[in-house]
Amino acid sequence: SHFIPSPDLCSLSSTLPPHRAELGRCCNASAWLAVTQDNTPLGSEIVYDAYPSKRLKVSSGLLEILPEVEVLFDEEYNSQSARFSLIHPEMYQVGGFGVIAARLPRSDAEDQWEEVVFMAIGLPLLITSIRFNLPSVDFPEDVGKKSSIVTVNPSILHKRFHGLNGRRLPFVKAAASYGKTWFLIPAFSYPSNSEASYRALYALQDSASQSHTFFFHPQYLSGLSKYWHDHGFHTPRLSSGFMLVNAALELCQHITLYGFWPFSLHPDGHSLPHHYYDNVLPNSRIHIMPKEFTYYVDMHFHGVLQLHLGRC
Repeated sequence: SHFIPSPDLCSLSSTLPPHRAELGRCCNASAWLAVTQDNTPLGSEIVYDAYPSKRLKVSSGLLEILPEVEVLFDEEYNSQSARFSLIHPEMYQVGGFGVIAARLPRSDAEDQWEEVVFMAIGLPLLITSIRFNLPSVDFPEDVGKKSSIVTVNPSILHKRFHGLNGRRLPFVKAAASYGKTWFLIPAFSYPSNSEASYRALYALQDSASQSHTFFFHPQYLSGLSKYWHDHGFHTPRLSSGFMLVNAALELCQHITLYGFWPFSLHPDGHSLPHHYYDNVLPNSRIHIMPKEFTYYVDMHFHGVLQLHLGRC
C-alpha cells in the first residue's frame, strides 16, 4: 500500500482543536474567508493581499454583488444565511496532482468516490468536497463527479477564457460541468484580476446558473500568509490548496486529502504528470509545493488530517 498510515483517532480529537483555535485567532475563516456585505461595508477599503499598496473603495455596485453574510453548504444546499462558523463533520479535498489517477482500481473508483466521498444526500452529517483551479472532470472513474466548492485562479480566466472579454459561453459550459457548486475566486489579490473575476460572476448570473461565485477575502489570505511566515514557511504565495486546507482546519472536524502529491514520480517509482489532466507545472517562483506537502505529512502524523497517496 502507498497510504500514509491512518492517524490514531484519539490523536485526531486531541490535536485538531488547538490548530483550529490558533488559526481562528490569526485568520478567522468563519468571519473572513469570503468577501461579504457584512465584513466589507459600503465605503470601506479592500486592500489587495499580494499588492498591499493598492486599495479598492467599496462602491454600491460592488456591494450589491456580494453575499450578505458568510455562507457554506447546509444539507439542503440552498442556504444563503448560514455562517461559515458552523463546524462541518467531514471535509474532503481533491487535489489535482497526477498521483490521483492511480489512486483506485478503475473498476472500483467511480463507485467508491460517489458512495464514500460525495454522496451526502440523505445522511445526517454534511460531507463537503473541494476541488482546485477549475480542474477537468473528464476522468470520473478516477476523481468522481460531484463538487461542493471549486476554486478558480484568475490566471485560468485569462489563459483559458481570454479574461471573459469576448464570448463567455465556454466558461459557462466549463462551470456547468461541476453541477450545482460554489466557485471561490481570489479576485482581490492582484488589481489586474478583479475585472475578470467580476465577469466570471456576471457570466454565471446571466446564464441563470444554480452555482454561486464568491471572492476570497484578502484580509484572510494576508493573515494566513503572515501566520505561516511567522512559523518559518517563507513562500511568495500559498497555493489555493494550502489556503483551503487551513480553512478546513478551522471549519471541519475531519479532513481527508486526495491527490496531494507534488512530485514527478509515483511512490511506486514510475513517472507522473503534474496534474491528472495535464502536465503544466506551477511557477516555482510563486509556489513551493513540496514544502507545503511536508506540512501535510506533519499534520497527518500529528492526527490533524488524513493524507491519502495510493489506492483505497
